[in-house]
Amino acid sequence: MLGKKGFTMVEMLFVLSIMIVLSVFTLHFSISNRPKIAIEQQCSQIISLLEEAKTLALTSHNQVDINISSNQISYSQGNKSRTLLLNFSYYFKYYYDFHFNKNGNISSGGRIELGNTNEIKTIILNVGSGAFYVR
Repeated sequence: MLGKKGFTMVEMLFVLSIMIVLSVFTLHFSISNRPKIAIEQQCSQIISLLEEAKTLALTSHNQVDINISSNQISYSQGNKSRTLLLNFSYYFKYYYDFHFNKNGNISSGGRIELGNTNEIKTIILNVGSGAFYVR
């Protein structure tokens, strides 16, 4: 046996098992770490859509309807509409419908709660003024 060179079967199986374990960990983390955006960025996108809807109501002197479902927010007015789909990890806590009137005021006050598995942000809607802000 002293003249033979090479690796034993046990050594080969040991190295192969280490390579498999490392591959499984690498694949798991590369698949599960899909790109995420921060909750502040998602709130900014929602605020931007609300500002756009308010501006449309003011400039067209017509009502603009806002619809919020579990994973999207949209506005519509006549043939104009826009929908914002939330990032996969975010959701709206409640369904909500309201509108901006021709003066840009919100029809009903309330709050929009945006959440993920770790935190919830609230967008406050001030009735009558058309103002909204994140808390």
